[in-house]
Amino acid sequence: MLFITHELPLLYNVTDDIMVMYAGQIVEKGTAKEMVFDPVHPYSHGLMGSILVPEEGTRGMKITAIPGTPPNLKKPPQGCRFAERCKYATPECRYSGIPDRAFGEGRSYRCLKSVEELKEVYQNE
Repeated sequence: MLFITHELPLLYNVTDDIMVMYAGQIVEKGTAKEMVFDPVHPYSHGLMGSILVPEEGTRGMKITAIPGTPPNLKKPPQGCRFAERCKYATPECRYSGIPDRAFGEGRSYRCLKSVEELKEVYQNE
C-alpha cells in the first residue's frame, strides 16, 4: 500500500517503513520509528519540527517552519533540490550531484553532510 502524507507521525501508526520525498526525489528512508524519532535529512527533520504530535518523545518540541518554496520541477535545480530552503546548505550543495548514502540497517539519505554532522547541528539548535 502507498500512503502519501506530510505527517510522519501519522505514518508511524500505519506503516513499518517510511520514505520521505522532496521535489520528486527520495531524500531519506528508514523504519517508521527511525524517521519519526531520529530523522536525518534536513527536510525530514524540518517536517518533524513543523507539526505538533502527541507521541511520547516528541512532546515539548518547538514548532518551526520550513522557509521558502519548493523548486520549479519543470527545471529542477542542478544540485540538492532542497538546498534553497536548507539552512545547512553550502555552495557545493547547489551544484553537486547528491548521492544516496546508506547508513545503519537498510537506512539511507541524500545529503552531502555526514549523519554525524547533521546530528551535531540539530543538537546545537
